[in-house]
Amino acid sequence: MKASRNWCWLFWMIGLGVAILDLGTKAWVTSALAVGESRAWLAGSVRLYHLPEVNRGAFLALGNHWGPTANYVFGGVSAAVIVVLAGLHTRPTVRHSACLSAALGCIFGGAAGNLHDRFRFGGVRDFLQLFLPLGSKEYVPFTAVFNLADTALLTGALLLLLASWFAPLCDAKPNSQDRSAAGCHSNSI
Repeated sequence: MKASRNWCWLFWMIGLGVAILDLGTKAWVTSALAVGESRAWLAGSVRLYHLPEVNRGAFLALGNHWGPTANYVFGGVSAAVIVVLAGLHTRPTVRHSACLSAALGCIFGGAAGNLHDRFRFGGVRDFLQLFLPLGSKEYVPFTAVFNLADTALLTGALLLLLASWFAPLCDAKPNSQDRSAAGCHSNSI
């Protein structure tokens, strides 16, 4: 029986890469733009902001109205996610799956980037918003203001959904040797 490839390196490469890229873009935006300033990119379909306030809530400012309590709650959740994923990525079902390793790496990196902001700034620095063209030169907001960590968290969640969707196809094989020969791995966590 052929040994499955170990994808732990992918988890760490994506996780650390996402965290570094997230923190780097936040630092760049806050140094390149004055507080309250914004700049349009890509013909107005992307706008960068240096917002005067941090987001104490979660994605799309959910829970932001809780004030400092939200920062502690979501900071605690982020810390727990980081600890759990640091251990979970070594399990055979994860480390032998590129999709699961990539998904959990995205979530790990996004949680780490936002957790850094929560400790250092009392909330998350959001700076990016997407717009849809309405007319020849008019654009309407397509998203709320977010950051790259949020994008990585969403990407990781979508990859987990894909992995769970395709796992039953592999589990339908009669035995593990048949699954291995077909290139399938059990993706149950």
